[in-house]
Amino acid sequence: MEIIHLILGKANPQRMNGVNNVVHQLATHQTLLGQHVQVWGITPSPEGSFPDRNYETRLFQSYSNKFRIDHKLAKAIRETSPETKFHLHGGFIPEFYHAVKILRAADREFIFTPHGSYNTIALEKNHFVKSLYFPLFEKSVLSSAKMIHFLGKTEYEAVEKLIPGTHKILIPNGQDLNELKFTYTQMPKNSGTVFGFCGRLTAYTKGLDLMLEAFSRFKQDENSEGELWLIGDGEDRQLLEQRVESLGLKRSVTFYGASYGEEKLNLIANMDVFLHPSRNEGLPMSVLEASALMIPCIVSEETNMAAYIRDFDAGIALPANTSWDLYRAMKQAVREISDRKWEQKRMQARKMVQSEFDWQNIARQLLKAYAA
Repeated sequence: MEIIHLILGKANPQRMNGVNNVVHQLATHQTLLGQHVQVWGITPSPEGSFPDRNYETRLFQSYSNKFRIDHKLAKAIRETSPETKFHLHGGFIPEFYHAVKILRAADREFIFTPHGSYNTIALEKNHFVKSLYFPLFEKSVLSSAKMIHFLGKTEYEAVEKLIPGTHKILIPNGQDLNELKFTYTQMPKNSGTVFGFCGRLTAYTKGLDLMLEAFSRFKQDENSEGELWLIGDGEDRQLLEQRVESLGLKRSVTFYGASYGEEKLNLIANMDVFLHPSRNEGLPMSVLEASALMIPCIVSEETNMAAYIRDFDAGIALPANTSWDLYRAMKQAVREISDRKWEQKRMQARKMVQSEFDWQNIARQLLKAYAA
């Protein structure tokens, strides 16, 4: 079976783009399972380099006019064999509308993964534009797909309301434990608990406003010592830094900026509690990384990780995604750290990843979906 993953980007796992990281992992593990896999990327710099990988990568030019696709991409699609299985990644991508028209004309099957694009909060962003775009363009992409692949229950349910009756499957992302090997170095810390976050600094989507409010309450409590580490960058970094200053938290909150590879893993491994109160997600890779590093997580339902966290007792799932609930969960974590219950959660966090998020198993499940 020949498999072609189509994305925006170059499937570079060393970038703050979750979709590119996921596609890299899928392609890598499907290749290890003996499949012929390619990743086709639409990018402003198709001549650019990318890290070594075990699968073929072909890059095509993107344009400022997003409703235009590279003629080389159109030609490449038509030249594939009828047995080729395409897998498109990402929602509301105008280039995909035209790619799908070519796929249909060439009678090629494809699976489509929106990666969180249809969650309720995601649809609210630029709502007017999306409300016009969806029936004109996006709906035909969804309707033409052999099946729609979701990472979490929230988006699965949202699409059932948008287009009832489409063929849908639910398979999460994975985590390769072998890629988490690094030399641990103890970081300088203040006294108390180290809470942390890693991801794009978009305040509302990632719930970082809730995080700062909850941490502020935590610090106001008598004898509540601790600090908050934020790894990543994004459009709201300056706004968040200003909010930290206005809350009087400058000595307790550290912005580490974008960090990758061993540096990022070492920062996460030095945390006591990983926070992810996101309002919108497909399935956050950073929660899987933290859990695999035995750092229990406090998560919202919207991360699509809460059920796993509960089932394995691998952290704390918020009953509601509010700053008060997050504050209470942080206090609970401190209590459990002091009475050693947190150690059990640490072991359970890694067990959860090993049991439910093995990339080889996920790659096999998707191969079955392609062949169905």
